[in-house]
Amino acid sequence: MGKTEPDICNTLRRKIEEELTPLIDSDYLFLDLPYYSNIGDALIWMGTEHFLENISHKCLGKHNIDTFDFRPIPKDAIILLQGGGNFGDIWRQHQEFRLNVIQQYKENRIIVLPQTIYYESDNVLTRDIQQMNLHQHLTICVRDNYSYDLLKEKGFMGKLLMLPDMAFCIEREILLADKKNTSKEALLLMRNDRESALGSLGEGVASNHIDIKDWPNLNKSLRVALKYIKKHTAHETDIYFQTTYLPERIKEGVRFVSTYQEIFSTRLHVVILRLLLGMPVKLMNNSYGKNLNFYNTWLKDSQQMSLPNDDELKMLDKVIRCIQRTQTKKRLRKKLIMGASILLLILLILVVLYLL
Repeated sequence: MGKTEPDICNTLRRKIEEELTPLIDSDYLFLDLPYYSNIGDALIWMGTEHFLENISHKCLGKHNIDTFDFRPIPKDAIILLQGGGNFGDIWRQHQEFRLNVIQQYKENRIIVLPQTIYYESDNVLTRDIQQMNLHQHLTICVRDNYSYDLLKEKGFMGKLLMLPDMAFCIEREILLADKKNTSKEALLLMRNDRESALGSLGEGVASNHIDIKDWPNLNKSLRVALKYIKKHTAHETDIYFQTTYLPERIKEGVRFVSTYQEIFSTRLHVVILRLLLGMPVKLMNNSYGKNLNFYNTWLKDSQQMSLPNDDELKMLDKVIRCIQRTQTKKRLRKKLIMGASILLLILLILVVLYLL
C-alpha cells in the first residue's frame, strides 16, 4: 500500500534532515541562489532556507552567481551550492560558477545540494569530473539513482549522497495559506524551454476543459525585479530577492497550481508542489529523463501522484497535436502575409520607377 501525503513528503524531509544536518557543523555560505523566474528553483531555494533555519551555525552570506565576489572566507567555513537540475552542460553558466567555486576554495568544505546530473557531451563530463576530483573536501548530493551511478561510473572520487529534492523541506503551512479553491478542470503543464521533450509549445486552450501552459514567468514581480537590479548594488539586490522576490514567486506558484482540479506536468516541481499541497498530479517526462528518474527513486509509493495511463496519453497526444497544428497554421499565415506584403512593396517600387 502506498504512503499517503503528507506522509511521503515528511518521510523525504526527514531523510534530508538526518543525512545532511550532521555535515553542516560550521558556519556556512549559501551560493548560486536563483534570481530568475523559474518557480521550481524558487521552491528548492525556500526549502533550503527552511532546512537551514534548524542549523545552529551562522550563515556568512547568501548570493547568486552575479552578486558573489569570490572574497576570502574562513578556512573552516562550509560552502553550500543550490540544488536543482542545472548540473551538467545544458544550463552551463551555473556549472561554470560551481566549478569556479570548487577551484578557488580548495581548502573549504563544499556541499552541492541535491542535483540531477545530465551531460549531452561525455567529454565535458570527463573534464568536469577531473576538475572536481582536485578538490579534497567536496560532497555532491544527487536526486536520483541515475545521477549517482553516472558520477560513480565516470570516476568521481569525492563524497556522494543520494537525497530527495530540497523543496520537500518547505513548511507546508506557508504554502497552504495561499492555496486557492479549484476553479478549472485540467492543465497540461508543458515546459517551454530547452528541457522540453516536444519543442516549444505556446499557451493555449486545447478544448473546453484542458489548458496548456508553463509556469507563470512573465509576471509583475519579475519585471519589478529586473528594474530593481539595474538601479541597486549587489548587496541591495541580494536583500531584495531574498526578502521580497522569493516569497512572491512562491505565492504565484501556489495560486497557479491550486486552481486546477487535475494537472499533467512535465515540470518536476509542479508535481512536488502539488504533493506538498495534498493535491493529485500526474507526471510526464522532460527531454532527458530527469522526471522519471526522480519518480523511480523517490515517488513510486505516492498515492497522490501517478503516471498517465494509456488512454490519458492518447488524449494528451491529441491535445498537443491540436496545438501544434494551430501554431503551424499561424506561422504559415504570417509567412504568407509577409510574402504578400513584400511582393506588394516590390510592385509599388516598380510602378514608381516606371512612372519616373
